Amino acid sequence: MKVLFIYSLDDVQSSRTPMRSWESIQLGISYISSFLKANKHQTQLLVLGSNQWKVSTKLLKTAVDEFDPNLICLTTIQSQYFFIKEIASLIKKQWPEKYVIVGGAYPTLSPEDVISGSFDALCIGEGEYPTLELCNQLASGAVPQGIANLWIKSADGTIEKNKTRDFLLELDILPFPDREMWKPWIREQLNDRFSVLLGRGCPYECAYCSNHAFRKVAPGKYVRMRSVESIIKEISMVNENHPLPRMYFEVESIAINKKWMLELCDQLEKFNQTLPSEITYGCNFRITPDSIDEALFVALRKANIRQINIGLESGNAKIRGEVLKRYYSNEDFLKVVSLARKHDLKVLVFNMIGLPGETLSSHKDTVLLNRQCQPDKHFTQVFYPYQGTELYDVCVKNGYIKDDLAIQIERRQSVIDLPNFSKAEIKKAYYLFNYNVYKGHKPLWKIIIMVIMVVMAANPTSNLLFRKVFQYPLIRKIRLKLLSVYDFNI
Repeated sequence: MKVLFIYSLDDVQSSRTPMRSWESIQLGISYISSFLKANKHQTQLLVLGSNQWKVSTKLLKTAVDEFDPNLICLTTIQSQYFFIKEIASLIKKQWPEKYVIVGGAYPTLSPEDVISGSFDALCIGEGEYPTLELCNQLASGAVPQGIANLWIKSADGTIEKNKTRDFLLELDILPFPDREMWKPWIREQLNDRFSVLLGRGCPYECAYCSNHAFRKVAPGKYVRMRSVESIIKEISMVNENHPLPRMYFEVESIAINKKWMLELCDQLEKFNQTLPSEITYGCNFRITPDSIDEALFVALRKANIRQINIGLESGNAKIRGEVLKRYYSNEDFLKVVSLARKHDLKVLVFNMIGLPGETLSSHKDTVLLNRQCQPDKHFTQVFYPYQGTELYDVCVKNGYIKDDLAIQIERRQSVIDLPNFSKAEIKKAYYLFNYNVYKGHKPLWKIIIMVIMVVMAANPTSNLLFRKVFQYPLIRKIRLKLLSVYDFNI
């Protein structure tokens, strides 16, 4: 069987190299592709831009005509669904014999809405085994049926809604993700890094996240970690094939299991000792009573993990606990930051602005806590209510969503109407966040540049211009040099 995977992005400027880095590849597709290849099927990838319809349709025609796939696999999140739905409709119109399946976060959480599109099947949850079984049935000439995790549409329009299988317990049985499929689409750059998946699932109940809903789509254990041995083998393989000095560990928190984490850190330290030049790593670190432990930070540093990402989200304890369901104090946050700094780890802080229940006054608590800890970097966004999350339901219940949710420049502008924090106030708070956090701590000229960059990126027109300018190799090199030398927080 020939299988074409289609992945889409919302702000593509170069159709030749739409992916901005190796770190930005989608690992879900990569795992399914490698699994199919291991079972003698052929795969190919097509990356499209939802902001480039004419270019995307030309690329699609070329890919289908040249590769001639039997099966086309689409994946989508909520904000990309309209585009993916239109692509599926185009495929079925021009190549009605092609079998089209869609999967990903949005189909998993909203299958009733998605199945009405021009899809032959829909995958709920993990896709490796369902896609393989679908390929095998199609290859044998059979009409697909009875495949767990799949909703299958028959010729008369009826839908076979199969049950979901248990979450895959032993992640080590999967081959390492297919990174080569992304190579033609990636614009390599300085300071790039690979992502390595350490596990699947999240044990936490954050109200803005969909993990609590994903946990309910299938039976079995939801939070699963790969073996340390498998992780080290993958890092070694990646380093041999495409050596980069930096890697990032994809996991909700590296400290989910302390014993496992300490073993991983020990093996990373030993592995690095075998290399002529050490690899540095980054990871997420969730604050819990168990994770406020200096022994963990000693281990992280020995493993050459040089950056941790901490989800603060709000500096107001009431908003963070009652609205977001992240239960730790500001003192806990500052203690973790202090431990990280003590052991020479850089800290990246995640923040959100415009949360349900938030006011300008409570937002200032976020600014003050960031000012107090002075993050080495931060990732600050405007809150966006995703379907399938508790906060989306809160927004609907309280009438905060007045119209269809805008998806352009997602999470850089407010799409909800809060009674005590206007859209204008949220925009101003977002634009001036760098200034309010770093004034008096960084040179004013640097802060002004940071503010200008945020304002440009939040406007569709200037964002497009900004991205096009930075396509040029010389401009990209200058930008990256500035980022590395002056540590811009952009």
